[in-house]
Amino acid sequence: MSKLFHYARSLVTKAQKTFVSGEFFAKILMRNDDSGRHGVLIPSDAYSFFPDLPIPDPASNATQEFAAFNAISSRRVTVAYKYYERYPERRITRLDPLLNDISSHSRLIVVLRAKDKEGNTDYYFDCLNSTEETRFNELFTLLFGSEVACVPGCFVVRPVDSGSFLVDAPLGELLKKFDEVKGYGWIDSMRAGDTGIGYTFETLLGIKENNDQKADFKGIEIKCKALSLQGNSSSTKINLFQAGPNWITKASTRDRIRTIGKPGKGGLYICYSQVTANPNNLGLLLAILESENKIDLRKNEDPLAYWPFQQLETRLAEKHSRTAFVKARKRNTKTKTQFLYEELVYCDRPSIQRFIDLVARRNIVFEFTMSEKPDGTIRNHGYPWRLLSAEFLDQLFSFQIKLR
Repeated sequence: MSKLFHYARSLVTKAQKTFVSGEFFAKILMRNDDSGRHGVLIPSDAYSFFPDLPIPDPASNATQEFAAFNAISSRRVTVAYKYYERYPERRITRLDPLLNDISSHSRLIVVLRAKDKEGNTDYYFDCLNSTEETRFNELFTLLFGSEVACVPGCFVVRPVDSGSFLVDAPLGELLKKFDEVKGYGWIDSMRAGDTGIGYTFETLLGIKENNDQKADFKGIEIKCKALSLQGNSSSTKINLFQAGPNWITKASTRDRIRTIGKPGKGGLYICYSQVTANPNNLGLLLAILESENKIDLRKNEDPLAYWPFQQLETRLAEKHSRTAFVKARKRNTKTKTQFLYEELVYCDRPSIQRFIDLVARRNIVFEFTMSEKPDGTIRNHGYPWRLLSAEFLDQLFSFQIKLR
């Protein structure tokens, strides 16, 4: 058994339970993180690691309490998961007072979400500061790996059964190039519109734009997204991959758009349609058939096409077996848009079951982007599967680590 497994088991054993499986969230605290007054800021990438936090009104604060086990005091506690509309951001409070020792060079919080032998899933909190230098260094290396800098704000989400994290040559080269781009400061967008943030970054890396369905940088897919001025992630959709449906019956593209689309200007048919697990205004929906290992495309419940799970898993592995999510601040002047590339979160271990679960919850969607031209030909911009928001990333990847 790995040291990570032994550590997880020791936390659960303190609660007099038997550990079966689980995953960790760990973070090096920032200056304004503490146990209570401010709480610990939770990165948006890790939102789904914690219990649901209902936010009926985004303009108002919200709180969700949940039970946990404090491994320092060895007792059950009730912590508070809070949403603050002013920033906006999420924080967890009512934690162990050890986190308030700001005189310590570094403070580490560890959260284990674990399943026990009885089938229950609970949260276990542990924390440490660098005054206990030997144990602190051992635990940081165990959770983050030996090649990650211990800097405030860095975090990791990882399964207990994941191996040691290492920065290999492609990732090391990408990090070096990222540092160079970050050093440029504010950069003028090289393209107008929403795609400018990714196009500009990849151009600076020397990546030529193409329609290749493989990953962008030596096996690592790159996704760029904007941070708001307050630092919270934007809700911009993220393209995952392209995968067209397998049609049940043969038909011309012109006949096909008449089946799935609607007349537009001049009677020409269009189908710019987001398809989810619920019927849309065209009657199109995604029906998940677990027993048949496929997703059906249906219109008014009539099957039109399908995607085998294997097809989707292959595309997911091709594009996202390794993914770097690059985050940048954005500002607009009177004449141009500029980006300041600030953060890089590396992810791997995507799961087809996680993908299917996200489809079922309508957090992953499929889109048609087709239109009929006056000469009768059909223009098709592809068949994208898209993630609705960056906050769902951790539900797709079982391993995430903030490296910059």
